[in-house]
Amino acid sequence: MSKYILSILTLLFAYSIVLADEKEQTEPIKIDPKVLANVYPKETTVALPPDAIARFGRGSGSQVAVSPDGSLTAVASSVGVWLYSAYTDEFLALLTSEREPIPSAVTFSPDSTQVAIGYRDGSVTVWNVFIENVEADLPIFLHSGAVTSVKFSPDGKLLAVGSSDNTATLWDVANKAIRFTFGHDDAVRVVLFSPDGGRLATAGMDAITKLWDVETGKQRRSFAHPDYHKSVTFPSGYTTSYNEGGIRCIAFSPDGKLLATAGINQDRDIKLWGIAQEELRWSITEEESAKSLAFSPDGTLVAAYFSDDVVYVFRVENGTPIVLTPDTKTWVRKNARKPPARHTSEGGHIEFSPDGKYLISLGTDDAIRVRDIQTGVQVKTLTSTGGYTKTMALSSQGDAFGVNIMPDKAVKLWDTETATRFPHETRVMAAAVSDDATLLATGGKDKKIRLWNVGTGELQQTLSGYHVGPISALSFSPDGTLLVSSGSRNWEEQEGQDGITYTLFSPDSVEDRTAQVWDVATGENIATFKHLGQVRAIAFSPEGTLLATSAGRTDIRSTKTWQDIVTLSTVNVTCLAFSPDGTRIAVGMRGRQPTVQIWDIATGKPIVTFTGHKRGIRSLAFSPDSSLLASGGNDGVIYLWDITSYR
Repeated sequence: MSKYILSILTLLFAYSIVLADEKEQTEPIKIDPKVLANVYPKETTVALPPDAIARFGRGSGSQVAVSPDGSLTAVASSVGVWLYSAYTDEFLALLTSEREPIPSAVTFSPDSTQVAIGYRDGSVTVWNVFIENVEADLPIFLHSGAVTSVKFSPDGKLLAVGSSDNTATLWDVANKAIRFTFGHDDAVRVVLFSPDGGRLATAGMDAITKLWDVETGKQRRSFAHPDYHKSVTFPSGYTTSYNEGGIRCIAFSPDGKLLATAGINQDRDIKLWGIAQEELRWSITEEESAKSLAFSPDGTLVAAYFSDDVVYVFRVENGTPIVLTPDTKTWVRKNARKPPARHTSEGGHIEFSPDGKYLISLGTDDAIRVRDIQTGVQVKTLTSTGGYTKTMALSSQGDAFGVNIMPDKAVKLWDTETATRFPHETRVMAAAVSDDATLLATGGKDKKIRLWNVGTGELQQTLSGYHVGPISALSFSPDGTLLVSSGSRNWEEQEGQDGITYTLFSPDSVEDRTAQVWDVATGENIATFKHLGQVRAIAFSPEGTLLATSAGRTDIRSTKTWQDIVTLSTVNVTCLAFSPDGTRIAVGMRGRQPTVQIWDIATGKPIVTFTGHKRGIRSLAFSPDSSLLASGGNDGVIYLWDITSYR
């Protein structure tokens, strides 16, 4: 065994996973789920769906608001709106709706007593903070697109709402009535009242900021950024238009005489406008687009906040940059607040350690986390560098490592101290590691599968000739003798003159609807299974005697005869996991109401259905003693479900 394999199997989690003696290594720990629910922190158990005993992760934050009195921070996430102390980041409350829409925008009322929340389904609700904690819907109006921005007027009597349906709406809060609706030619990204409340600015992906009179609803001014719509022709001859610009953020000066605007995506301009004459005072182009803008209290400076905590401050007079001082840092930090560090996306891939003591998860933020199941405490974190993590592998000893897809057509296998690169000739779409951590399978856009020796980094063989679309999923059998692959829909790529690579999924493109079974030792294709659609989920039973593939419905076959045993009437399946004894299978689904179901294989009937995720399920895992089921979703959270009563 190579030094690399030894490092993979020994370096990670040695202090927490390796047990005191051989007996403890082989006997899964038994934990009563009811006990777990009583010891987890409040923020891990608040507002849980039925049968769930814990939630790990709070969902990645989409928007942050600080109360005008400076005491509260609100974070809109896929779970709900989280309230924290602005001074300590201590968790205070979770505002979540029974209707289960996903929050997309949040703002405080001027007196800091209410929170207005906009949702992806186009609705808006207003909550009382720490008083009744009951939502008061605005029932008359519902945008046809997601809410992108909400703002109270300075006196708190009006509420402005921006939406992806190309409109902004002005509400009378007390009467719950629409005062005016304002139109754009593309999605409205931001709404903002002037300091005196007499004007409303709306800006969006049409690269125009419009200034409206609040009393009459008439447009008074407009301020335009360059139009970044690009026409792209693909090799097939299909031509389409892409919008690479728009306006992301705006800010009024304290006296309301100036307006700062910043572009998005390829539009990296920051512009300062004189409102009265609609004049452009100055324009600056940065290396990336700004995330937010803010004027200093005296109106002499304007700050632009970028990613990675980068802040530039400019003189309003002429746009020249200045060096940050303690005074400027104070108001810049206040206006450029980020979500607390705990808002990470954790629902990518999940596994229990072999002894059942730890839950190991890979988030879409490319971090591997190890949690103690008995306490919910995160005991270790591994962070990747470069590329994005496609999947996570777990050895039989409980050690974990990540598989990264690199931008230079390569795959990287990494842990805390080592990394091995596997170069490719095309883009990699799928990856899997055998249970003994000796083989790496990668599938590419070229419809080929490559098998690599993890220890030496050498390419062992290439499997091809059967898929008609890019490889989308790969799975090794538990003993590593078989590999199952599935394909996807073909797409086109075209590199524009600006260096950007454009992609196109045309409706008439060929879709691979097969699952292929390969003999790992010989590279021979030994079985082909045709489905009604793209196979999105593949799983072997723990003993390797059953194979499940799903393209909507789920087919379970014997790996001895390749004959069907049972077909489950599932829909929109995204992931599968067999129970430790192989008698049941957990099915994760996407859709308007993402669900997790457990099916009995012998009867072909569902046993229980769990709901609570806001987006499609990405990964499932049973605990070794079958008392818990973990589900990770595209909403960035992991739920632990108590399944003792369904065993």
